[in-house]
Amino acid sequence: MAAHNMTKTVCFQKKSRITLTWTSFSVIFSIILFACVPCTGLRVKGSWRTSEYLNFLGRFGVQQTDMSDILNTRGYIYGNITAKSNFTTKNTKRMLVVVDSEYFLEFYGNRTVVPRSKACPLMFNKIDTIAWDRQCKKDGKEDFLRKVPCDTDKLCSEEDAPDKVVKGYQFTYKIQDTKQPRFWFISLVSCYRGDKGDTLCKWLHDSDEEIELEYDIWMVNGNPYTKHFNPFEHQFSFELHDVVEIYAIFLVAFIIIVPIQLYALRRQRHNLMRLLTACIILEFIGIVLNFIHFFKFAFDGEGSNLMKLAGNFIDMFAECLFMLLLLLIVKGWTITRQTLTTKSKILLFTAWTLYTAANIFLFIWNFTEMDIISDKDEWQTWPGYTILAFRMALMVWFLFELRETFLLENHQPKMRFYLHFGAGFLVWFVYLPIVALIGSQVSALWRFKTILSMTYAADFLSYCVLMHLLWPSRSYLYFNLHTERPPLHMEEFEITGLLDESMSETEEFSVEQSPRSNDLDLHSNASESSPKQSKKKRSTQNGHMSNHIIRSRSIDEEEAESLL
Repeated sequence: MAAHNMTKTVCFQKKSRITLTWTSFSVIFSIILFACVPCTGLRVKGSWRTSEYLNFLGRFGVQQTDMSDILNTRGYIYGNITAKSNFTTKNTKRMLVVVDSEYFLEFYGNRTVVPRSKACPLMFNKIDTIAWDRQCKKDGKEDFLRKVPCDTDKLCSEEDAPDKVVKGYQFTYKIQDTKQPRFWFISLVSCYRGDKGDTLCKWLHDSDEEIELEYDIWMVNGNPYTKHFNPFEHQFSFELHDVVEIYAIFLVAFIIIVPIQLYALRRQRHNLMRLLTACIILEFIGIVLNFIHFFKFAFDGEGSNLMKLAGNFIDMFAECLFMLLLLLIVKGWTITRQTLTTKSKILLFTAWTLYTAANIFLFIWNFTEMDIISDKDEWQTWPGYTILAFRMALMVWFLFELRETFLLENHQPKMRFYLHFGAGFLVWFVYLPIVALIGSQVSALWRFKTILSMTYAADFLSYCVLMHLLWPSRSYLYFNLHTERPPLHMEEFEITGLLDESMSETEEFSVEQSPRSNDLDLHSNASESSPKQSKKKRSTQNGHMSNHIIRSRSIDEEEAESLL
């Protein structure tokens, strides 16, 4: 509804401002937020009923350990897990499991086996080959498991070296990998080892006893006692390292271009300029919200998921709005055509609405249906493939409409504009499929920041190019201007190269007027009879020249070429 109202304003009201129906927009956005709110940060807090069998807490990318500084480059997972009500932990029957992807896939894949008594042995079959246990696996090499809940205000039973546990917490995992960064997975599961008789060291499941556990777990890169030395990496999973810096760079970049575009809009209040301004401001707001989320996340490990979701949604809508702007320009709206035919309007807005709806669907899918343990990103899902195919179809249509509009045009400055516009923004249509292809070949540990950097760089460059093409002192040559705008000063023509600094107004337009002046001289020679008439003739010529300067909208094609 919001998109429909906005496009209607752009196309059917010549002098109206671009507006959004914020009531409808906020309703749609609120539904999306409530659908996606369960996402959490890498400090996980909450409660779990053991009747749920398995509770997957999160995935964390641990950086590669530097052998010259092992203490400060390890990964640490630490926290507290206690029973919510009075509970005796003498016969604890639940497990906290922290494993890397090599062991997690089999563990997680067997979670659906029924009955549960068969699922537990299958889930821990591979883990048992290497995990240490005080009673059953004394020769185990990896410290993957903890019995939970732990006694309140006491360490977990496996923590036999109190000095190695982070102060104030009940357990600590120290992860050291000198070969490469790696994802680690944290889960709570209702399985336990038998401790007597025929069930000794066998994996069992007890569905009769239900316990509610409370947990507060931190996952960090680097020494927890020196976290302030590198705050923009300490709380972040490895794939999110440098993301704060990326958002900061583009935040500064948009802070520069937003006032410039607002100045251009003030100089020329044209609907295309308003639509471009809306795109840039929406993208800027999306970056601000994401930057706030990640900046806050750097200090509390949680951030603000509402800001993150809002920022991503606004950023997605800005991209869709920019698509609409490009399609309107390539149709020649207010440049070659003052209005679009009814058929063109229906086709254009139907295609754009479907593209926007597909993007919204992918946005919701990404936050509700994507499997967090999967290494695939949003562009490697069937909704992602659908959007990429849709985008390529719109690119083909873009080229077709560009050709049709170009053939209708015979004004050289406008033809030159279409050539530059088509060449530049054909790249914009193509870049996303290329980025998605590159992302599919990059490890998930580097994929997010790679795609983020390339996407923002392409969008920022596209905005700058279109701002340049639509700058007021240039765009007046090809806009069909029927609205009032402030006069353009000669300095603006000099800045954009339309007028050489060494040439004055009179010199520039005197050269342009010379052919007509010769015609007037031939005509006037036949009737010239006195010096007064000669003065009158020169006054008429000067007046005609002045009117030519003032009425910039009436410049014909030959005169526009000489100006350029």
